Amino acid sequence: MRLIAALTSALLTCGLAAQDKPLPVLQYVDGHGNSYEFTQDGSTYVLDFAPVKKDMKSRKYDGGEPATRRLSKDRFDTVLARMDEAIKKKRLARSRDRGTALIIKESKGDFKEYILPEGSKDIKEIEALLYTLF
Repeated sequence: MRLIAALTSALLTCGLAAQDKPLPVLQYVDGHGNSYEFTQDGSTYVLDFAPVKKDMKSRKYDGGEPATRRLSKDRFDTVLARMDEAIKKKRLARSRDRGTALIIKESKGDFKEYILPEGSKDIKEIEALLYTLF
């Protein structure tokens, strides 16, 4: 599993660097694979939502349309504080399985990954908070 986590970080870093886009300071990936990336832009933050699209074979799950929002530092700090609260509880999953959520947080130039267990109250509350941003 550590290999998958390392590859995820490497792909995230390489993919974003290749686009000349600033690296995200925070990323949340929900249980379906929808991604919420926060990048700093001066004194504000940009939130990019990258949804999973419907699987053409199964015709299941569509995460919606991609969206971008600009957030104040206060709004970002609220999201960050809620994610930090979940991380500090140390009720984390060992592997990234379906239904779990992934928090990727930049810390001193390095990326740390935290996996929240499926069905946790933290996932529900974080996602409810993220939905209010759109």
